[in-house]
Amino acid sequence: MIPAFAQNQGISGRVEWVSGNQMPGPDRPATKAKGIKREIWIYQPTTIAEVEASEGVFFSNVKTTLVKKAKSNCKGRFRVNLPPGEYSIFIKEKNGLFANQFDGLNRIHCVTVKPGEFTEITVLVNYEAAY
Repeated sequence: MIPAFAQNQGISGRVEWVSGNQMPGPDRPATKAKGIKREIWIYQPTTIAEVEASEGVFFSNVKTTLVKKAKSNCKGRFRVNLPPGEYSIFIKEKNGLFANQFDGLNRIHCVTVKPGEFTEITVLVNYEAAY
C-alpha cells in the first residue's frame, strides 16, 4: 500500500448548490450554481441495491465500505488523495447522503481514480431545484 503522504492521485473538484426555478426564459437569466461547504463521503463502488433510498436522491445504510471523508471549503472546492480504483461519491445533507448520478451498472456517482492523476468532478446538489 502507498503511504498517504506519497499518493499523487485522487479526486478533486467542486460541490455546488442550485435551488429554485431553473426553467429558462427570455427575460430571466439562468441562476448560477454557488460553491458550498459540505462533507463528502467516499465509499467503495455502491449500487442502488446496497443502500436504502428516500426521495430518489437521499441514501442511508450504505452496505459498502466507507473509504474516506473529505470537506469542501466555503467556495465548494475540495481535493482528496485516494489510491487508484473506483469510488462512489455522496454529499452529507440533513436528509441523508445525497447523490444524483448513476451509471449503467446502477452504481451511485461512481468515479475512477487513475494512477498519478486527480479526477476532476463537479457535484451538483440540486434537490431543491425545479427544471
